Amino acid sequence: MVGFPHLSQAQKDTLRLSNEDVLVGEIKYMDRGILYIKTVYSNADIQVKWKEVNTIHSDNLFLITLENGERLEGNLKSISNDSLLIHVIKPTKRTLSHIELDEQENFQINKDQVVLLNEINTSFSSRFNGDISVGFNLAKANKLRQFSVKSNLGYSGDIWGGALDLNMIRSIQSSTAAIERYQGSGSILLFLPKDFFLVGVVSLLSNTQQLLELRVNSILGAGMYLIHTNHSYWTLQVGVNNNNERFQGDLPSENSFEAIIGTDINFYDVGVFNFSGSVAGYRSFVDEGRYRSDARFDVTYKFVDDFFLKLGLAFNYDSQPTEGATDFDYVVQSTLGWKF
Repeated sequence: MVGFPHLSQAQKDTLRLSNEDVLVGEIKYMDRGILYIKTVYSNADIQVKWKEVNTIHSDNLFLITLENGERLEGNLKSISNDSLLIHVIKPTKRTLSHIELDEQENFQINKDQVVLLNEINTSFSSRFNGDISVGFNLAKANKLRQFSVKSNLGYSGDIWGGALDLNMIRSIQSSTAAIERYQGSGSILLFLPKDFFLVGVVSLLSNTQQLLELRVNSILGAGMYLIHTNHSYWTLQVGVNNNNERFQGDLPSENSFEAIIGTDINFYDVGVFNFSGSVAGYRSFVDEGRYRSDARFDVTYKFVDDFFLKLGLAFNYDSQPTEGATDFDYVVQSTLGWKF
């Protein structure tokens, strides 16, 4: 039986690629089909497509996400070009019930079934990742100034995950009122067997075009991964939402409960681009005939190291907007960003 040597920080990770090149260093993570390895001969992490890795050897500890939704902590090494041997550290009852381990708590798996790798060290921060991007437009005509920010912070655990998102835009020009749109959300996912999950979300929206001083959505629901691979994922969620709205001026506030259905999709390896999008639809239990929808779509081009260009579209629709407000609003943003 193939065993694992004792963990040693002095030992290096080794990759052998399909072109027979060998990289030695420290594997940081694998996400969206790209593996990042830190080496002594480059200041920046070297990026390698996961499908181009023939063999891998590492004694470091990783949070490993599999295609079937299982999340576990362990080490891994190749036993062939297509197969990995994973040694599970302190397997949970759920892991033991869904994965057959040998006496040394190892199991074999096809390399393509690994969706995500995150190196784990003693710091809590090692489980976080995120990005931030900014955009600025300036024009002499009407003294236009437009500023936008998009950011995301995510946490990955073996039992649960979470995310914080921010999307804001402010546009000012002479002789007109400022246009402002601020949107943020926080979400927590509790991972279940068979790629199911429970989800809780709180989202905030302030939008001058829809006369929204503040809309607070509080969502509880459940979902599943329809596709979950190292090059794409697609989820479907259903749940209930408490929609609390406060409008500008003297317009009355509203509070209602809604049914919600939503989907998220992400393609990581479309040439040099990444594509992501989400759509959510709401139907009110209180206001008959009221339907709402939120959607966003982003195309990202990563041009050097961890820097990227992003083109994004976001919109909101409300079949029964408050008096004087538009039923539809959208924004298009182009931003320059950095992933960390």
